[in-house]
Amino acid sequence: MTSGRFVPLAAVATAVVSSTFLMLGPAGCDESQSVACADDCPTVEGTYPLTFTGDAGLPSECVNLNVQPLADGELLAIQRTEGGMLTGSLAGVMLTGQVYATGDLTLTGMPLPSSDGGVSTFFSITATHTGGPEDGGPGGSLSGNFTGQFSRIQGTSALRCNLARPFTATRQ
Repeated sequence: MTSGRFVPLAAVATAVVSSTFLMLGPAGCDESQSVACADDCPTVEGTYPLTFTGDAGLPSECVNLNVQPLADGELLAIQRTEGGMLTGSLAGVMLTGQVYATGDLTLTGMPLPSSDGGVSTFFSITATHTGGPEDGGPGGSLSGNFTGQFSRIQGTSALRCNLARPFTATRQ
C-alpha cells in the first residue's frame, strides 16, 4: 500500500537541488554595475589624504570596543597591478580591489588576526575617481564611503560595531 508520504519529500528534494544549481549560476550580473576595465582604466594610483565629512561621532558599540576612528588626513595609498586590479593600504591595513572604466572603485581588507584575542577589523572603501592628469600626477580626486566593521569575542557572545563615514580626497 502506498500512503503518499514520499511525494512531498521528493518535491522538497527537487526544490533544494534546483535552488542549489541556480545559486551556482553567474552572480553579480547586475546591469547597473560598472564594466571592468583592462587597459583603459582611469589613473587612480597615488596617495590620497582622506577628509571625512558629516562626522556624527562614534557609535556606543565602537566606544565599548575601544575603536579609534580614522583621523582626517589618514593616507589611502593605491597601486594598480594588472588591468583594473588594485592593491593599497589604509592605516596599516592591506587592501585589494578593482577599478572600473567609469572611475568607480572598491577596496577591502583586514589585518592579520592578533593572537591576544583583540578586535577583528574589516575595512571597505567604495569611491568614485574624478579628474586629474592622465599621468597620475596631483589633481585627481576621490569621493566615497569608508566602512569599518569591528568585533571581539567576549565569553560566549561577540561585541560588534560598524562605522560608516563618507569622505573626499585629492591625490597628492
